[in-house]
Amino acid sequence: MDNSTAPTTLVELARLVRLAAQELDRAIAACVGDTSVGRWHVLAAVADGEGRSMSQLGEAALLTGASLTRLIDAMIAENLVHRRVDDTDRRRVLVFPTPRGVRAYQTMTTALADSGLDLLAVGGPRLPKALTSLIGHIHEAESAHA
Repeated sequence: MDNSTAPTTLVELARLVRLAAQELDRAIAACVGDTSVGRWHVLAAVADGEGRSMSQLGEAALLTGASLTRLIDAMIAENLVHRRVDDTDRRRVLVFPTPRGVRAYQTMTTALADSGLDLLAVGGPRLPKALTSLIGHIHEAESAHA
């Protein structure tokens, strides 16, 4: 490939990566019976019962600001999670799962296992490694041109 085709190829790569992410989100949402894959990401992040800050949940769900707050508020209203002030840093609020949230996450996990979608991550380690490598290459390219 010469430099004249690089922009077109980059456009297609970006389109395919976005399409793959959208299709995976759609398949997961259909499988877990939920229209918000963000809810699944939040429950996965807090399922261990340790509690996570809003910034940690933002990284897990790839949501920020008002969108994340609306999601957490909705999940609180449905008794899936609850907020509590951090015992070690009173300025920080942590989000924890409720027993109902833990059961919902377990149900989602079972549905994903039954569907076979989870095999995309564990059955073929090449795909997650390739995506991690792609992200690394993107960061390297950004650093080189910064």
